[in-house]
Amino acid sequence: MLIGLFALACVGWAETKIVEGTIADISEKGFVITVGTQPLAVEQGFETRFWSGKAIVKRDVFKVGDRVFARVKTDADPPQLRELADKATWDWLDRIRKEPQQGTIEKVDDKGVTLKFADGSVFVYRATAKSQVSLKDKAGATTTDLVVGQHVWAKGRTLPTLDTWLVTVTDSPLEVKPKKETHKRGEKTKALPTSGKLTGTIIALIKPLKMFDVLVGIATLHISYDIETKFTLDGKPANAEVMRRNMEFVAIYRRDKFGRIFASKVELFSRPRT
Repeated sequence: MLIGLFALACVGWAETKIVEGTIADISEKGFVITVGTQPLAVEQGFETRFWSGKAIVKRDVFKVGDRVFARVKTDADPPQLRELADKATWDWLDRIRKEPQQGTIEKVDDKGVTLKFADGSVFVYRATAKSQVSLKDKAGATTTDLVVGQHVWAKGRTLPTLDTWLVTVTDSPLEVKPKKETHKRGEKTKALPTSGKLTGTIIALIKPLKMFDVLVGIATLHISYDIETKFTLDGKPANAEVMRRNMEFVAIYRRDKFGRIFASKVELFSRPRT
């Protein structure tokens, strides 16, 4: 089972990107994060994880203006937010997921092994029967042989669920191995082509961020525009100010590496088209 999960992880990471930016807007469905100079609208899901202060938190901890790191699934329409964290917490998570860590056992239960690090932060590793436990005074040890207060070193591996699986835990120092180069493979076809035409109905306007939400079939998409975007209304030159909710539109677009949709031309219609 774990082998299957790790194979999925190789595919899953090819579909995601890590972005750094500033929260520009917060809605019931998700966030708009300004990455560079452009807004990136992402929607959260039931499994989205929020981190702050080196701990899992609720989403309402985050405010407009916060500087954040986000893990975004870019081949979804709209892009899906998998994880959001402040910079210090993101760096902390990255180290835990990639490098051996030393700490003391705080708890061992059915959910996993909880370690407390020197800085006082706490992290739960997901343990399974395949987790390797190596103790100097006990051959064939398992996680049930770990005791609270014991000083250990742990190495984890991130699963597609974003849980960190406990690969090994030992009471002897673990060596930090040089990073290996990885190669992307198994990328799935994006739901939308990198450029093309969209037809649908405008359902929301976010003019301060130069963005509007549209309904295309049953999907809600976020479309960005700029001063280069050409607008027409019923075939006549116009601008973004004429956009209204429930208008039908046709947009010529392109997508960037983060999955954002940028419109180069938007045709608006004041009446439903036949």
